[in-house]
Amino acid sequence: MKTLIEVHKEGKYFVAVDLLTNVADQGLSEEVAVQNLKKGLEEHYQLLIELTPRNYKLSYLDIEVDNLVKNSSAVSS
Repeated sequence: MKTLIEVHKEGKYFVAVDLLTNVADQGLSEEVAVQNLKKGLEEHYQLLIELTPRNYKLSYLDIEVDNLVKNSSAVSS
């Protein structure tokens, strides 16, 4: 799964925010903040799956945003 995140520095911590879910986490380095965010997103989606009523259908939806990201000067990969 791909998602769009934003990373910025607040004081001595780097903060990584998933722009789709607004889930955020932090770390003393950008890499640690992103690593922590990955774990947080896994927990977020696991909880959503567990809370979904059994009579609801879950499915994946693939959308293509790579061209938008590649053409934006604000995005780094």
